[in-house]
Amino acid sequence: MNLSKDGKRTLFAEASKFCLDIAKLVIGGVLLASIMKEDIDKVTLYMLGVLIVLFFTFLGFLFLIISKKIK
Repeated sequence: MNLSKDGKRTLFAEASKFCLDIAKLVIGGVLLASIMKEDIDKVTLYMLGVLIVLFFTFLGFLFLIISKKIK
């Protein structure tokens, strides 16, 4: 795939938005799952939620930095 610089910049910017949106959705999912009265280990739920949110947040900001560096 051969993209122009504008295409690459747009691709990384949209990937950044996508990853940050996924992180927000995971936060909402963890909160909703913890409210429900199911037999879920809350420590495991929170730990996995935090790890996934940190991963997608880091990835989102990494893509944002890359999109800003492309000139």
